[in-house]
Amino acid sequence: MQVGEALRHGTERLMNGGSGSPRLDAALLLAHTLQTPREALITHPERSISENQARTFESLLVLRARGMPIAYLLGSRPFWDRTFRVTSHVLIPRPETEKLVEVALQWARKQPGSLRILDVGTGSGVIAVTLAAQLPDAQVIATDVSLAALRVAQENADGLPNLTLIQADLLEPFAGRFDLIASNLPYIASEELSILDVAKFEPLVALDGGADGLRLIERLLAQTPAYLTSPGLLLLEHGADQGPAVAALAQIAFPNAQVQIVKDDAGLDRLVRIALD
Repeated sequence: MQVGEALRHGTERLMNGGSGSPRLDAALLLAHTLQTPREALITHPERSISENQARTFESLLVLRARGMPIAYLLGSRPFWDRTFRVTSHVLIPRPETEKLVEVALQWARKQPGSLRILDVGTGSGVIAVTLAAQLPDAQVIATDVSLAALRVAQENADGLPNLTLIQADLLEPFAGRFDLIASNLPYIASEELSILDVAKFEPLVALDGGADGLRLIERLLAQTPAYLTSPGLLLLEHGADQGPAVAALAQIAFPNAQVQIVKDDAGLDRLVRIALD
């Protein structure tokens, strides 16, 4: 079998399997199988592939046709300016989370001195790793309740000297205060998980936000006033329909703070920004 033939087969296989982007997915999986840049599939369609490679490619196509996310099949996902390792133990990073990183960096770069930053519920570590890399003078701590997730984050940390990973349930083990606290906690209501495709493959511990989706966010907000400096910034990612509810909870926890709902690049409510002067 040649590359061009395999790509046509894969595209047809995924069209029948219900992929929303069958040609792209087939190309990504074939390039991953061959350990070659995706562009090489177009420039060298005559290249032969071995029987073992063909079998591996077919196995990936079967899993993708069943709905397994492409990021899990590739084992990686791009975020900000690097590619992150992902496994089924962590939530797949979403591009909308880059808005949280953007807002965090905008604030942090205006502050004097070395900052102490906390990322609560780090998962694959995309927020903490990006902030640590972009702010080398900051001390960044990332936590997660899942040890398996922390192992993935450790791979992604890539030896950053200013990043520490700790297994923790929200803020319970900490002492002292942080200048910036960022968090993308689970925010899907429990009853919705049974009807969402995302819950078929991604870890429930990273998705289940309790009865109203806000259980963990509400717990974090109850703890945070004792840990945030003034001036300080708290950023909470949430679902597109949860902005007003999260903002109301934030205003109760921080009655003297500036509370703002920030939209993502799609124009949807994406995070609540709580700033202490």
